[in-house]
Amino acid sequence: MQITFNKYLKFKYIINLLIAILPLSFIAGNLIINLNVLLIILSSLIFFNLDFFKFKYYLVDKLLIIFFFYSLFVGILNFYNFPETNNKFVTENLIKSIVFFRYLLLYFSIRIILKNNLLNFKIFYVVSTLCVLFVSLDLIFQLISGSDIFGNIKTSYKLSGPFGSEEIAGSYLQRFSIFSFFLFASYIGFKNKNKLIFILSVYFALIFFSVLISGNRMPTILFLLMFAILFLYEKKLRKYTLLYILLSLILFIIIFKFSPQISNYTLHFINRALEIFVSLYDVFFLGKKLAVTNTYIKEFYTGYNVWIENFFLGVGINAFHINCAKTISYCASHPHNYYLEILSELGIIGFFLIVTIFTKALLMIDYKNHINSNFNNNLIYPFILLFIVEIFPFKTSGSFFTTGNATFIFIIMAILVGLSKKHTN
Repeated sequence: MQITFNKYLKFKYIINLLIAILPLSFIAGNLIINLNVLLIILSSLIFFNLDFFKFKYYLVDKLLIIFFFYSLFVGILNFYNFPETNNKFVTENLIKSIVFFRYLLLYFSIRIILKNNLLNFKIFYVVSTLCVLFVSLDLIFQLISGSDIFGNIKTSYKLSGPFGSEEIAGSYLQRFSIFSFFLFASYIGFKNKNKLIFILSVYFALIFFSVLISGNRMPTILFLLMFAILFLYEKKLRKYTLLYILLSLILFIIIFKFSPQISNYTLHFINRALEIFVSLYDVFFLGKKLAVTNTYIKEFYTGYNVWIENFFLGVGINAFHINCAKTISYCASHPHNYYLEILSELGIIGFFLIVTIFTKALLMIDYKNHINSNFNNNLIYPFILLFIVEIFPFKTSGSFFTTGNATFIFIIMAILVGLSKKHTN
């Protein structure tokens, strides 16, 4: 395919703009995320034309294609096998299985953009940093005044900031804040290392405090886990471990002392988590019957039951709540765990495929060169950290198939796979 220089520059400008505003899209909501994703896909298809499908496919790419076609097959199969084929929910679920394919196109769009060295990471990092600062300051403003700058009123112990009725501010900060640290370390020149460490420490304190006051407990754990992995593997940062531990403890103490609601909610979360471990021990080691007294246990248990009843193929994407409702009077829209959701909706086959894909993506990374190379200039580093905490199995989560989660997962994985075969320094 012949590509003129002017066409190349125009596409590079457009695609970097579309990818750079992704952090803004996640604040604006699902409609804007979907529009952004659609524009990235269409721009890539138009620019690359037939070359969009002509590049070296790794095993993880082939498995991903199989996973998406398998998901569609399960959706069609359950549509025709469901006793109430005119049920609007069943029809909607079939449509969702079809439109889920947009994430496969998004994945390959990012892959081919990286292959042609068209992505400017610095722009994306800058926009992510500005958005994270905005969300953090808006949360603090909401904490002090009772409403954020858009007039979103605080209605519970959780703060939503610019997300309105959706209490996902902590998750947003956990996902996008890591790029800020690499922006300061990689792109902004600091001859004085002490000055850099001071700025990063202040920034860490601001973001972590904002995650804490958001009231989102799992993002708080994942935020700390992400930095624990970073400090564990990055030799140059290990000497600062004590500093960041002290910062985290001080912020915890401040929140617990001045916000009884958040402290009580956190203690409640810890107690519930302990109940889950005790219940699992009773079931698997003592052979006792599971007592469903905990909300999390109930959601996990219903997910497990739906999977057992549909062991091999599952019930289809977003069809969990329909099948769950057959056995109990009320159940959530999904089991609140990626892997239980995939087991229940795509069966053991879909579960095996996605676990193999995730594992293969991580094994593609040359850890000796990537992890032990110069931290300041390593592009793949933040995406490794984000991918690990995103696919961490022992956590509560939103639905794997929702717009925000699916967009984030497949973009991160596409960049991870794309960069794993490149020299990133």
